[in-house]
Amino acid sequence: MRKIVAELLEHGVGDLSLRPLADRVGTSARLLIYHFASKEALLAAALAEVRCEVDIALTIRARQVRPASLRAMIMMFWDWSTEAANQRYFRLLFEVDGLTLFNRVSLSRETQQANSETWTRLIERGVATLPGDGVPPTIATLLMCATKGLLQEFLMTGDLEHTTAAIEALLEELVAEASARLERAGA
Repeated sequence: MRKIVAELLEHGVGDLSLRPLADRVGTSARLLIYHFASKEALLAAALAEVRCEVDIALTIRARQVRPASLRAMIMMFWDWSTEAANQRYFRLLFEVDGLTLFNRVSLSRETQQANSETWTRLIERGVATLPGDGVPPTIATLLMCATKGLLQEFLMTGDLEHTTAAIEALLEELVAEASARLERAGA
């Protein structure tokens, strides 16, 4: 599976065909079908592996950085995901999302849901480690969608300066709003 994932991270899935993939990973298309039953099942297994790799790497990074606030946690994720070596994970996930929208890749509802939940789970797990009462679900959704959109914009344009400034501005607005709410509640 590791070789398959490496191939998909390198070449994407837009033109995925089992024979060339099998040749590149040193096996046969027949064996791939035997192990995975279909191209879609192979892709689902590979995406599960990618999600696992991202999760493990971010867990390690969180242990190293130990973010103490929501802002620090989101910026830790941002910094990690924009590193050259890690961009490939998100390029693949975004590619699969786009191809699924146009029915060029057929994935089970479970796989589609797992890909979507990757983002939510990252935020929920990060927030759970922070002090306080957590983050309201609407704010978590806002952060998930904004981070995902800004990451996609960065990957498309390569403009790290502006996309980083945008996520920092969003986080500053959220912190200011949260502080204002606390003051109103305490008054």
